[in-house]
Amino acid sequence: MPRRAARKPVHPAGLQESEGIPPGVRAGAETVLGAAGVLLTALLSYAVYPSLSPFVILAGLLFLLYPWRREQVPNRLLWLGVFLFAVWFFSAIMGVLAPFLIAFFLAYILNPVVVFLGRRRVPRWVSTLLIMILLVGGVVAVGLFIIPVAMEQFQALTAGAGALAEDASRAIESGALVNFLGRFGMTGEKVKEVLAQNLTPKLEEMLTRLFAGLFDVVSSVSSVAHQLLNIIIVPFVLFYLLMDFPLVLHRFAMLVPKKSRARFVQLAFRADDLMGQYFRGAILVAAIQGTISGFVLWLAGVEYAVVLGLMTAALDFVPYVGLAVSLIVASIVALFSGGAVGTKVLVVVIMYLSQKIFEAAVLGPKILGSHVGVHPVLLILSLLVLGYFMGFLGLLIAVPLTALLLAGVKEWEAVRKRAPAEE
Repeated sequence: MPRRAARKPVHPAGLQESEGIPPGVRAGAETVLGAAGVLLTALLSYAVYPSLSPFVILAGLLFLLYPWRREQVPNRLLWLGVFLFAVWFFSAIMGVLAPFLIAFFLAYILNPVVVFLGRRRVPRWVSTLLIMILLVGGVVAVGLFIIPVAMEQFQALTAGAGALAEDASRAIESGALVNFLGRFGMTGEKVKEVLAQNLTPKLEEMLTRLFAGLFDVVSSVSSVAHQLLNIIIVPFVLFYLLMDFPLVLHRFAMLVPKKSRARFVQLAFRADDLMGQYFRGAILVAAIQGTISGFVLWLAGVEYAVVLGLMTAALDFVPYVGLAVSLIVASIVALFSGGAVGTKVLVVVIMYLSQKIFEAAVLGPKILGSHVGVHPVLLILSLLVLGYFMGFLGLLIAVPLTALLLAGVKEWEAVRKRAPAEE
């Protein structure tokens, strides 16, 4: 059989010439087809819009931009899309992750105790089991003996806000304020009418909002604790995290590229030295202050001592503002607790001011140390900003977050100073 001649490859330019299509006409046709393709894709996306999800959008983004990932603009768009998808993904599964995040935070707080016992030749699993028994026992004791009393007092305090407002109005009406306003031509009946129409409703509304806000904080925390601090999941996850906490940290470090791993570990150790000491110290200081407040208020005969002690402990994380709110609320409650009112209010004022001095002079230096040093002006600014955007959570994390940012700025300045010398 005669051999068939090999077919020569046809160059696109030759094909264009053989077909008689000018290059300009072919480029215009490709533009029209591309525009039609984009339009049809947009119409198809609109048609399936109810079925779209971030997974589909991310897949389309990767399909379009991954081949161009070495170009600057597509690369940035690709990373932006991945970042937005990660934000959506973690916010969507936060309810699922919450027990694991809480367990990781507790493991981070309690790991130094396990390390300390390990230096005393106690096996890690034994120290972990001992900590878990003490922790679960403490949570059960609080849930059985403290939380029910606190919830009952919160409800009574919120329900009694109206009575407190009426008592305050009567005290004002019968006191020197009426005599003072009488000097300006206002009769006693007129003053009482103005107070009844304006002061009493506003005062009742203010107290109701204040106590209801405190009640909502505790009740929401209790609800979250009931749902997320799952009494079965969290202890098990915490036990295994404490058992293998060094391995867990090592696995996180291995996710960092090798060329940046040493620097990352160094910065992580510095952040741990700063944040770990603050969180552990702040929790211990808050527990001490809350216990002292509740006990002293109970001895002084101030009502709702358990609630006020818990409030003091929670607000102790908020510098300046926490002391002012605790002092004002406790003084209002002491003012209407009956008995020697003046003595109770004086005890409240002296106790909270003494506690602040005790914390600044003894507890702070001994427990918190000097690692978390933030200028008061910057601290107040961070409290206002984070409180505005994140509410009570922002107030709680204002101190450590500001300290961490300051540490990052100082590190950046140190790197800039070293750069000219290395060059």
